Amino acid sequence: MRMSGFRLGSVLGFEIRIDYSWFIIFFLVLWSLAAGFFPASVPGFSGGVYLAMGTIATLLFFVSLLAHELSHSVVARQKGIPVEGITLFLFGGVAQTRMEAQEPKDELMIAGAGPVASVILGFLFLAAAWLVGRLGMGEPVRAVASYLGFINFLLAAFNLLPGFPLDGGRLFRALEWKRTGDLTKATRRATTGGRWLGYGLIGLGILQTFAGAVLGGLWLVFIGWFLRNAAEMSLRQHLLGDVLEGVTAEDVMSPQPETVDPELSIQELVDEHFLRRRYQSFPVTDRGRLEGLITLEQVKRVPRDRWTATAVRDVMASDSQQIVVEPREPMTEVLTKMRSSGTGRVLVTRDDRLVGIISGSDVTNWARRVHELGGMSSRTGQG
Repeated sequence: MRMSGFRLGSVLGFEIRIDYSWFIIFFLVLWSLAAGFFPASVPGFSGGVYLAMGTIATLLFFVSLLAHELSHSVVARQKGIPVEGITLFLFGGVAQTRMEAQEPKDELMIAGAGPVASVILGFLFLAAAWLVGRLGMGEPVRAVASYLGFINFLLAAFNLLPGFPLDGGRLFRALEWKRTGDLTKATRRATTGGRWLGYGLIGLGILQTFAGAVLGGLWLVFIGWFLRNAAEMSLRQHLLGDVLEGVTAEDVMSPQPETVDPELSIQELVDEHFLRRRYQSFPVTDRGRLEGLITLEQVKRVPRDRWTATAVRDVMASDSQQIVVEPREPMTEVLTKMRSSGTGRVLVTRDDRLVGIISGSDVTNWARRVHELGGMSSRTGQG
């Protein structure tokens, strides 16, 4: 899944990004703590104190989520698995890796690192709450520390549920992988667990909604729906990665794609290309040399009365902004770059000259052909 958002910074060499959906859960958690949880559990303080407690607790909660994902990332890097970064979003956080573990024991260690980190944080926050109470440093501080201890234990427990792609599902997959020696079979079984866990949470959420706990019930429904979809997506990504093993960019690309001239007007581009073709974008070349990429979305941002006076060069994303790969680059790496591409496409060049383009439909068509041919791939020698 590709998410929009912005770069927050880096920690331990890992890029940290915030998806825009994160602000929804941030303010929901802040509101529930400042307006409900802390006033009920620690009565007698002003609204400003509760707001400060809620803000600090919410920020440290997301720091805890980040620490959970960082632990996965650190262990993955130790096992030789490249980590692109960590993204915080509506349903928590995710560490984005370029490949899967190569051994069941590596999968066990990577998956287990997150819950272990959360449990350690839980004990540290509870110890801090006990120490604050002993030193008389204030009930609000003790309450925040106690909440963070509890929430980290809850985070560890939830992630250990046996539903892929939760940590518990990954641990189950690693054990099944070890037992059967078949990663794909193990992934299918773990995905089944994730799917049914999602259905279970949806059912529980519906029951809670009818029982009167509308907000909590709806939240469980959303989590269950997300988990079910994440399980299916993770299985598809695994199967796709398996199909693309040993395949290169030139095997999958659409060769010699139709291009447009950078001096073409937007009006000519629309009339002669977008309205006559099914493509959503066109590479821009000047005498065979790649200049950039123009997309339908970019065209739609130009006021219609400016189409005649605006050239493709003025609107296109330059070649330096594009994901460019070599023909012999492995598709497993190309697929990772495609997910990080703002356009969902990569351009294939040889000596700075465009030789092909790869979009999501190219990858889908390749996978479909492989399936129709009974699992054949470029590993058998065909191009």
